[in-house]
Amino acid sequence: MLTPELAEQYLSQLGLSTESRRPMEDGQRVRYYRLNTEDVEFIQKVLDYRQRQREERERKRQEEQERNAAHKARMQSQYGINAPSTPLINEDGSNNRGGMDTDEELSDSWWERVKYYARLAIEQVEYGVESVKELLSTLTIDERCGVMLEFEDLDPDKFAQLVTDAPQWTEWIG
Repeated sequence: MLTPELAEQYLSQLGLSTESRRPMEDGQRVRYYRLNTEDVEFIQKVLDYRQRQREERERKRQEEQERNAAHKARMQSQYGINAPSTPLINEDGSNNRGGMDTDEELSDSWWERVKYYARLAIEQVEYGVESVKELLSTLTIDERCGVMLEFEDLDPDKFAQLVTDAPQWTEWIG
């Protein structure tokens, strides 16, 4: 049986409190409990906020998947190459499929490195195709793919110039 004290303890763990009153009924004192309305309103606001956050994360995830799919299709149709694939996302939002254990900080640092090299590659276009090719030769395959994808996003005009000057650029990636 759930005693008032135990119920109070459970409710306090949820951030809720109760109010009680003791009216006289049929000659006996009876205690009635109800949730504190201010606590309920606050908890409802917290739950609404968390729901909006979940919906926002899901919306962003969907948009990211759509952008990735569009980019992959664009790379395939324009250059005949497949863009690097991103792992599938689990229902809980993670992408851990029991494979390699990755550290989010390492992933962030990898992406920052790719962005840095993409900016360098954009600068190197002024010095010629060989300069860009030399820069890319120092990177891993994944980094080269990421750099070229980021290059195209950051400066489409210079990317178009590079593609015009070096139509074989896709060979540099593999």
